[in-house]
Amino acid sequence: MFHSVVTGTALLASLAATAAVPSSSVVSAPPPGKVTVKVVSANGSGCPRGSTTVSASPGNRSFTITYRRFTAASGPGVAAIGFRKNCQLALDVSGPRGWTWAISRIGSSGSAGLRRGASGMQVSSFYWAGDPRTVRVEHKFAGPLDGRWERSRKIAKKSLRYMPCGQRRYLNVNLELRVTPGSATGRNSLTMDSTSGSVFEVVWRKC
Repeated sequence: MFHSVVTGTALLASLAATAAVPSSSVVSAPPPGKVTVKVVSANGSGCPRGSTTVSASPGNRSFTITYRRFTAASGPGVAAIGFRKNCQLALDVSGPRGWTWAISRIGSSGSAGLRRGASGMQVSSFYWAGDPRTVRVEHKFAGPLDGRWERSRKIAKKSLRYMPCGQRRYLNVNLELRVTPGSATGRNSLTMDSTSGSVFEVVWRKC
């Protein structure tokens, strides 16, 4: 099963150029054995030190990132730069030898307080260190919206980015929340917190 480890060590790696991944077919069943997910570094206004955790699902099928201080807001009492918050994570994921994996779906959830005339946006993107190809998933919101929200997006097969076989690469994940007040007055906000977060589903195949 997936095992999760959280560390505050900031570590950015310079890694080799992209290696080819075999064209084996995607398998439906995850491999047996231990998979470890480690937060190597967390930076950004949306994830101050100690405010972000990663947890793992049984069966090596997904991992979840949760946040405790990830809110974008505008309006009275909010700093001018508070309308946008971001979180940049470097994840070290190690799995059974002879297997590789890719993110196949991203699910996001949180809460919103958007008045009529305001809008918001939530963005998730990721790429392997050393590989410039980035996968981006964007969700937009329009006020009035008050309460919990959930969004999910499947990654197209042609956009699956497998970890190069036989290499150790960090998965870089970037997340953003943004609020645009538009014609609305008062406070507007988008939040991802400890009761919600980002779920990254994965698919596996043999090298």
